[in-house]
Amino acid sequence: MKAEYVDSALGGREDLVPMREEEALSLLKRAFFVDRDIAEEDERFRQVIPYVILVQGNEVLLMRRTRRQQERRLHGKYTLGIGGHIREEDGDSPIEAFRNGMMREIFEEVVATIRNVEFVGLINHLGNPVSRVHLGYLYLAFGWFEDVREKENFEWKLVPVQSLKDYEGRMEGWSRIALEFLRSYLPPR
Repeated sequence: MKAEYVDSALGGREDLVPMREEEALSLLKRAFFVDRDIAEEDERFRQVIPYVILVQGNEVLLMRRTRRQQERRLHGKYTLGIGGHIREEDGDSPIEAFRNGMMREIFEEVVATIRNVEFVGLINHLGNPVSRVHLGYLYLAFGWFEDVREKENFEWKLVPVQSLKDYEGRMEGWSRIALEFLRSYLPPR
């Protein structure tokens, strides 16, 4: 998606931009696929990324990216989100590709039973080179976590929401943004 379109549609709002899922998905009508090598570096484009936080009771899945993980700019950082790049073969329309790609990404990365998924808003963070070429669709997935499939790429643990503050300084930008929402949405029990 063109970055100028995203900036215009969001009215310059950054970080977590709450909105209805239908409104966020309607932005995808203007999405198109670009070669990933170009999209990762060219700030004229924003890659649409599902960013799904797995919630189990009052705990969330926290993962640390290893050096074997593909995005070298995020090595060693903690992440709350599961997700990744949507592929053209994920669906016939941009919205179908997004929905199918989100579920594919979740189950490529973790073994979990998902009871339901709830849309939160868009993450439009322009504070670093990685974020400037991505637009996050933040979801919460409620269910039961069993394991990480990509053991070489992630170390993991379930962490009570109130304990996430211990990791905040070592979290990637999108996770810090999502953490602010989680603190109000999932208060300590």
